[in-house]
Amino acid sequence: MPLLQEKLTPPALPVSVVARERLNDRFALTERVRLLVVQAPPGYGKSALLAERLPQLDQPAAWLRLDARDDTPERFAAYFHATLAELCRRLGLAPTLPPPGDLPATMEAWLAALPREAPPGRLVLDDFHHLRHPQILEALRHWLDHQPPWLTLTLASRTRPALGTAGLRLRGELEEIGMAELAFELEEAQTLCAEQLSFPPTRVSLERALRRTEGWPLALAWLIERTTTRASFDSLLERLDGSHPDFVAWFDELLERSIDDQDRQLLLQLGVLERFSPNLVARLLEGERLSQRLEALEQGSLFLERVEPHSQWLRFHPLFAGYLRHRRHELSLATQRELHQRASTAWLRLGNPALALAQAIEAEAPKALAELLEQQGPTLLANGHFALLARGLAALGDTRLVDSPRLTLLHGWASHAQYHFDRTRQAIDWIEAQLEAPEWAALAAEFATLRAQLAINEGDAERAAPLAEQALTLPPRYLASTPLTAASILAEARFVQGELAESLERTRRVEHEAARLGDEQRRLWALCHQSETLVAQGRLQAAYDVQERAMAHVERCGLDRLPVAEFLYRIRSQLLWEWQRLDEAEQAALKGIEVLDTQGERWTLQCHVGLAKVALSRGDPAQCADHIRRVRKILVQGDYHIDWQANAHATLLAWWQANGDLDAVARWLQEAPAGDPARASNHFAQCNLRNHARALTLLGRFDEAEALLVELERQTQRLGLVTDANRNRLCLAALAWQRGRHDEASDHLRQALTLATRTALAGSFLRLGRALPEMLAPLLEDDGLDPLARSHAERLLELARRQREFGRAVRLLLDDSVIEEIVSRPDVPELIRTSPLTRREWQILGLIHAGLSNEQIAEQLSVAPTTVKTHIRSLYQKQHIRRREEAIALAGELLTRIQGE
Repeated sequence: MPLLQEKLTPPALPVSVVARERLNDRFALTERVRLLVVQAPPGYGKSALLAERLPQLDQPAAWLRLDARDDTPERFAAYFHATLAELCRRLGLAPTLPPPGDLPATMEAWLAALPREAPPGRLVLDDFHHLRHPQILEALRHWLDHQPPWLTLTLASRTRPALGTAGLRLRGELEEIGMAELAFELEEAQTLCAEQLSFPPTRVSLERALRRTEGWPLALAWLIERTTTRASFDSLLERLDGSHPDFVAWFDELLERSIDDQDRQLLLQLGVLERFSPNLVARLLEGERLSQRLEALEQGSLFLERVEPHSQWLRFHPLFAGYLRHRRHELSLATQRELHQRASTAWLRLGNPALALAQAIEAEAPKALAELLEQQGPTLLANGHFALLARGLAALGDTRLVDSPRLTLLHGWASHAQYHFDRTRQAIDWIEAQLEAPEWAALAAEFATLRAQLAINEGDAERAAPLAEQALTLPPRYLASTPLTAASILAEARFVQGELAESLERTRRVEHEAARLGDEQRRLWALCHQSETLVAQGRLQAAYDVQERAMAHVERCGLDRLPVAEFLYRIRSQLLWEWQRLDEAEQAALKGIEVLDTQGERWTLQCHVGLAKVALSRGDPAQCADHIRRVRKILVQGDYHIDWQANAHATLLAWWQANGDLDAVARWLQEAPAGDPARASNHFAQCNLRNHARALTLLGRFDEAEALLVELERQTQRLGLVTDANRNRLCLAALAWQRGRHDEASDHLRQALTLATRTALAGSFLRLGRALPEMLAPLLEDDGLDPLARSHAERLLELARRQREFGRAVRLLLDDSVIEEIVSRPDVPELIRTSPLTRREWQILGLIHAGLSNEQIAEQLSVAPTTVKTHIRSLYQKQHIRRREEAIALAGELLTRIQGE
């Protein structure tokens, strides 16, 4: 029969193929390995992996690309014979291979004809899942049993090959590459984006995409092909789900080709569950041979995988699970509700109240849902399932909540944990209106604790402390954790009041009590709060040591997926930034975002602020612009504690200062959170008012700024806020320097360096920018600094010299005098003079040179993206520019001439 030569060649590689060097060790050509199986659902790049890696590793291979028509013994024998002959030719072998005939007989004859020794090579069978004929599979099993040791059979398949792989695995003769190995890692995804996008997504967005797709190459390619900007990538990522029409159509076609109607019905029923085991499926569903059918679905690689490699529990890929949820309307509403209710009951019996609650919400049975919430609410709260609790309570509605003291209490804590303080206040109003009723009065300890917590978040420590003390005198009746929570709030109140020593001692007691009770989350909180207190005292090394204990605690107790872990990663990032360990600071902030990814973006504000600070320190305006855009977006989404606001505003001010945007500074100052210097008894009140002082300094209102900073200094001295004293002194140095009082600035900097011998601050010093080396130079020339301060000054000088100046091109090109200097030079391109740019076009040229995308430029200039495009079009036409790279080169050439670099 005639053979299609195209089937005997490797597939063409995609235009942007990503090399997978990390999998090289899976391709070892040894006599031990008889079979290599690359098995995964479609879209994981199985064929591309083999076609790209084998030539790179210089491994001779002959290919057979199978299709459904090859599932007959005669046709398969003809193609297998041709593939084997091609491999022998490539290896320089000349065996006499009998022509294809009866498959079992000719397979035996081919084995006999092959030499015992030869150079190593591979026989690649691509799309092996098309082969189901018993005679073909039996012949290949026989082939594997007697295959010469120099030959490795290599299969790419969607399904698990029925070739006796279990025995091969036990004997160490099988190498496997599956979904987990084929999923893209961050570096591979970055490579793919860099090759296809002019402005690749930020690392935050790309890591989120990897989590949502679990590295599925097809889904990542879909995202990349449909976006051209970072903003459009983020927007599409938010809509990425298995219910997207593109994926619905794709999964529909896949199932139509892969399974029958009975198994499709089973998939829809399994789609109700988040995870399942054969035992759970047998308990919940009706039907024959359920275990065998479930095993067949797993072997068929229908995006079904084990939760852990050796676990009985299975789950669907999240996008396929989303597709099944979308298609569940094919089941009757009664069937869906019954399945959800039975699943809820089953999960409760298995000791998983979170999954039980998720199912109960879908069951739409209010009475059962209310009972589950009241019974399991304390456990769910203790394990950080705030978003899930909020969903369950919302499903019940306010009418049911207001009649139940327990549900009202849960509503208060769940809304508080999600920063919906207006809803927390609503719960407290319900409580206070009914507190005289016996069933409400019974929860007096719990209610006092909730009221104390809200008071702390509103910055009212004077009200929070007595409420927490009251709670500690009353017995808890519903939430056993109430005494520990109240003790934590009291410790936090003392911190807010500036009583740092007492706060630290109380927090240590909370840690010990939490350890005694086995409350691992509260113990982690206590460690984090100890670290914050030590930072406020200027003891950053001690704070870091406590964080190390907290990190070990997270790993030991498996807390890295709970919201409380974000607290640790956030403060770790802040401390590491201060020490200018920027890579580690960035990694900690990214980890915090990962922890809270499913909780909602508004939770991640502090971590995004940390990433913006890192980008500022690196002098990376493009990355920083993206983080600042996201920070500003998140800020308008919630009513945040002043601590979070002040930290975010400090970074916004640094960004505006770097870009010379004094209009933004002035607008902020008009709307900034108020503060009273006489009450600045903690780091966030100090930070907020220090922001005011920085803004006043930038706007030239020096006397007001100085008066404010002097008053803040009085508070730091009274309360021992050493780190704030260090930062305030730096602000005073910057203020004096800007006023031209250089001797005064040197005195302030000298005092700041003395404080830094305790705090080891570096990031705060480097925020002084270009002025820092000029201020340090005279201090290092005299003998007035003690050895520790001098050593720190020398390190700061080295860091300042290495630090890339942020947004230099941006600041220069926004300056009219610089524009005039460029235009007046005789050596500038003639087009600059004959086709002069407008001031706005100069600004945009500078921002392009700084690496900002169109959307970032629009954000920076507060104009619409379409306006930016119009200006760019005009700029390009005037200067005969066709590509962005030419605009960057032009700006660089102009700047080089006036800078003499």
